[in-house]
Amino acid sequence: MKLNKSSSYVLIYLLQGYKTAPAISEQLESVDIRSIQRSLIRLVDLGIITRNGTNNNPTYSVNYPQLVASDIDEKLLEDENRPSTTLNHQFIAWLNSLSNEVLEELFGSHTAKYEIGAQMSPKELEYLTVELSRKSSSLEGNTYTLLDTQLLLTEGIKAKNRTEFETQMILNHKDAISFIVGNPELFTSSIAFRTVEELHRIIGRNLGIESGVRKKIVRISASNYEPLSSPQQLRETADAVLSVISRVTNPFARALLALTLIPYLQVFEDGNKRTGRMLANALLITTIGKGFSLRKTEARELALAYLSFYEFNSVKSLSKILDKELSR
Repeated sequence: MKLNKSSSYVLIYLLQGYKTAPAISEQLESVDIRSIQRSLIRLVDLGIITRNGTNNNPTYSVNYPQLVASDIDEKLLEDENRPSTTLNHQFIAWLNSLSNEVLEELFGSHTAKYEIGAQMSPKELEYLTVELSRKSSSLEGNTYTLLDTQLLLTEGIKAKNRTEFETQMILNHKDAISFIVGNPELFTSSIAFRTVEELHRIIGRNLGIESGVRKKIVRISASNYEPLSSPQQLRETADAVLSVISRVTNPFARALLALTLIPYLQVFEDGNKRTGRMLANALLITTIGKGFSLRKTEARELALAYLSFYEFNSVKSLSKILDKELSR
């Protein structure tokens, strides 16, 4: 048994705070309440939700430890009629309520081996800088090839058939990595919001991206997820998110949380996924002397993994991607 279309719709409303079949029925007006009740039973059987209260008036709560590790079928993410979602404050509060040990058990890798305190050699750092700069930029539509990127970053040779915008984007990634390597103390304990802001500022330099907490409404392509719009809420939630990341000591867990939560919040006008990727790399580079470029990951695979988290709060796909990248 797995999550199907009808149960996924019901789950989305449960994640938005609707806790009973009648409350969900008011949102899914075209769906018979018996169908909603069957979907709730299915979700209980999957272990994704828990039934509470009396048989005559049950309420339902999300079982987040099971949900974060659940597979979300890509067909569910391709369904253009799925309900809209917003930032799940309950999920952020749940993360903040967990002990460090539980956070690391849920989000840490059980297969990868890490050597804490390891440092990257100059050659390894150059290799990562070229690969990460190229792939992270290509995910944003940049057409620089791997060879173009290598020549730009190691020889200073700009590709003649690329725009200044594309060239600047590549150079910004290099500068972000230089900032990380030059300031390891900013990433080895508590992560301050000003540090994430600085990473974002470097990533967006001369690209027309406004620095600081965004004041505009943003939408995410191909997603029904609608991020927060209030600058005050964004700033407060950013502190809550960084508190979670900072409390964890397992490098994989810290990186995975950064990779998921920074783009989920969408605290900046643009460049949120790039900032999340750079922060995740910073947390790994400064503790285990290793980073990831996503070279082995297809753009579609990554996009679906983000949708799984944005709309269903499942980290399963992003965890697999990160584990695969670090196992190279």
